[in-house]
Amino acid sequence: MNERLRIKLSAVSGRPTITGPLIEHIVTTLTEAKARYITVEGEAGAFCEGLDLGRLSDPAEDWAAIHHSYADMLRALECAACPVVALVDGVALGGGLGLVAAADLVIATPRSTFGLPDVLVGLVPAIALPQLTQRLGVAKARLLALDGGTVDASTALRIGLVDEIADDLDVAVARHARRWLRTDIRAQHEVKVASAEMNAPNADAEAMRRFTKLLATAETQRRIVRMAAGEPPWLDDSEGEL
Repeated sequence: MNERLRIKLSAVSGRPTITGPLIEHIVTTLTEAKARYITVEGEAGAFCEGLDLGRLSDPAEDWAAIHHSYADMLRALECAACPVVALVDGVALGGGLGLVAAADLVIATPRSTFGLPDVLVGLVPAIALPQLTQRLGVAKARLLALDGGTVDASTALRIGLVDEIADDLDVAVARHARRWLRTDIRAQHEVKVASAEMNAPNADAEAMRRFTKLLATAETQRRIVRMAAGEPPWLDDSEGEL
């Protein structure tokens, strides 16, 4: 299992824009991922520019299908078996902002900017808005969507859209990775699933099922014994894998 899996938003078209093939690439990569954490990255100066504006008027594009696929992609990011980090350098607009909001951790450079320009062209960020609402709360997400403008990195940090500002994104994510590598990967996966399903009708019962399932495993018991003895609870790299 790899420690880090990188998803490059320019991998398909050469530009960090939301397209059907990019969505398919991301979902496939997440489905097949075997890593301790995943980073989603754009290019220098542009994390993701959202939909390709030049193709919005193309009658050959099936936008309903693309929007459904985009929603599936955001759910895949939310339910990925390990932490997902958005490493933002530059602009994150429209659908790109949905990617940011779906990540577990968002680290941005000081020059980064964030916005939902949809209303400026007569559209609504219908798919990204629920993710933004989950991260920011209803009032802040709604205002961001209504305004159509952009906010800088310091404002994004203040309102909770960004978790950390750093000049060197790789150094910043490495600090978090050192902690993640000490955790039990099975437990991390269950945290991701439980968070995504917390509003389900049977959420309480499922939470208890996950707790008792993990408690009964040898890996969890070994970690408990070590912590109770005053020792570091993390095990070697072969333990606690899916």
